[in-house]
Amino acid sequence: MRRLHTPRGANGEGERSWPRWDGVARGLIGVLTWAALCLILLGYDLFPGRVSLQVGEVSSALVRAPRMARYVDDDATKRLRDEAESRVPPQYSPLPYARADVETRVSQDFAALREAKAAAKSPDDLRAKVAWLSTRGAEWLFQNPVSALSQLEEEARAVVREAMLKEIREGTADLKAARDAAEEAARARVSHPGAAVVSAVAKRQTAVNRRLDTVLTLAAKEDARNRVQEVVRTVDADQAIIFEGERVTREHLDMLRAVGLASPKLDYRKLVSVLLIVGLIVLLLGLHVRHWAPAVYGRTAWLVLLSSLAVASLFTVNLLALALPNVWMLIVPAAALMAAALLADTIAMALALALSLLVGLMANAGLPATLLSLGSAATALAFSTQLWPLSRLRVVIGALAGANLVLVAAVGMMAAQQPAILMREAILAGLYAPGAAVLALGGIYALQRPFGITTHLGLLELLNPQAPLLKRLQAEAPGTYHHSMMVASLSEAAAEAIEADALLTRVGALYHDIGKLYRPTFFAENQALLGLDNVHDHLSSSLSSLIIVSHVKDGVALARKHRLSPEVVDIIEQHHGSTTVSYFYQQALSGSRPEDVSEDQFRYPGPLPGTKEAALVMLADGVHAAAKSIASPTPQRVQQMVKELVRERVLGRRQLERCDLTFGEVTIAEEVMNRVLTASLCRTRIAYPEPVERGVGM
Repeated sequence: MRRLHTPRGANGEGERSWPRWDGVARGLIGVLTWAALCLILLGYDLFPGRVSLQVGEVSSALVRAPRMARYVDDDATKRLRDEAESRVPPQYSPLPYARADVETRVSQDFAALREAKAAAKSPDDLRAKVAWLSTRGAEWLFQNPVSALSQLEEEARAVVREAMLKEIREGTADLKAARDAAEEAARARVSHPGAAVVSAVAKRQTAVNRRLDTVLTLAAKEDARNRVQEVVRTVDADQAIIFEGERVTREHLDMLRAVGLASPKLDYRKLVSVLLIVGLIVLLLGLHVRHWAPAVYGRTAWLVLLSSLAVASLFTVNLLALALPNVWMLIVPAAALMAAALLADTIAMALALALSLLVGLMANAGLPATLLSLGSAATALAFSTQLWPLSRLRVVIGALAGANLVLVAAVGMMAAQQPAILMREAILAGLYAPGAAVLALGGIYALQRPFGITTHLGLLELLNPQAPLLKRLQAEAPGTYHHSMMVASLSEAAAEAIEADALLTRVGALYHDIGKLYRPTFFAENQALLGLDNVHDHLSSSLSSLIIVSHVKDGVALARKHRLSPEVVDIIEQHHGSTTVSYFYQQALSGSRPEDVSEDQFRYPGPLPGTKEAALVMLADGVHAAAKSIASPTPQRVQQMVKELVRERVLGRRQLERCDLTFGEVTIAEEVMNRVLTASLCRTRIAYPEPVERGVGM
């Protein structure tokens, strides 16, 4: 099914320049659309079925999960990360000059010992000058020459150097253990009493060579936290989340948010992000419509329709999201099909993409919902031309059902859904296909007339013989009705041959002469059937011509009164173009004052046909009217008549200049009309024999 109505413009594509007030109206529509979509997304908890609970409250009812969902257990994740962080030991960095500094201090201690020995008068005096030296060491030093200290200094330096090879961490027991070890090592290296001097210096100067590094410690703790993966838990469909009378915990709230039963916490960051993202989506949708469908962009009513489809679809999805799993696979394809039939295919795809992104913004819907929604809508649009006739609807339903099954299965396996739940959701998604098709057809039928849009569904209504105007035409102007039926057959066959819109052509042909209902007795095809004389025998040629010409204007008025589609009205208005009423024009020229006759007095006001369909109705109308004048029709005469009339319309009066009918298509249409007329007018029948009277005795 496709949208039929195209606003008039230079090329039938609509104008690209619009009045300033139209720009204001479009801006207002965009702002209102943005505001409505934001309210729907931000007002999630206002929709039925949502649960409003806080930690510590007592649940008043049993709450079950409407669908499977995964969520991150923040408390468990934090607990595991805290444990990993606590297991990280403090980190120490080496002091680069610790060993050199220790050896320097060893030399300083022995220098102090030499100075003290030189000035000391007794061991006690020596110990008083060097307080850290033991009594035994002081006695040995006082009794031995200063030269003995050189050997001890080398031993002390070796002991300290060996002690500093190990890690001695600041703030730990490492320092005490290292000093005790240095003291023992000094006693082991020196066998005489001078070992007391070496052990005192070694123990005193052994120092820390690793200092606590807070930066490294923090980095190690952060790395340990990061290595702990998030704890992801699964809520199965129909799982009891919280029982009646149970006190709400943070874990309950996490599960409720995961399945979309509790509105997410709204803060300024979420508010700003939703406002910006929705604004960008609406802006891009508007720019897409302006670039790819300027005719739609130029009509405020059609922009309102597009906005209404977007807002109503998202509202419905939000309303039914808890009741039906993956409900976006029902609503978004239906909205896309409606947009394709009522507006344009490119707009339908843009709307499907916008709605899929908005669905992903809903609470906990995310990427899977966007993929399912967009995939289903794209499939529906790929088969949108099969919505009409209704016998082809099974193609749309079958393709959409198959695609939905595959999409749900693929996304479900990616999310590791349980097989039973996956099968249930896949079957339901398949059932969404006929639902989406029916919903789309209902929406198209309901919206086409209020927004002045013509679709094949609307045209099918006009084909009904019980339609008011056709019923009147049969009763009040039977000759005109028969003529219209023939014109419809001729033009429809030609439209099918050149791949024009055959349905629109047929409907336009059926209604092209409804203006004759105002004065049916003034038209020759009705006079004989109604048993009337030709009223034009008593009228002047100019008056008769005026009456004949007026049936176009009367037809347009009658069509608009009955709210026929704009395309049909155009065909009624254009089916005579600017041709003349030749019979009365020739009659006027043969009168007493031919010099006073102007051809313009006998000319139809136009306009010329602007579409292929209107041009075909014009040709079929003229061909059938001319064919009735052939006294003894033969295939050759019919062919010659059709050829001359088509040539006269195309080349003589140049009636097809405004439509996009090519010469090749005109030739094909001519051949088709000739074939249909020949079959209708040149039929031969076998004569039936006279009935034989039988005798009484027979």
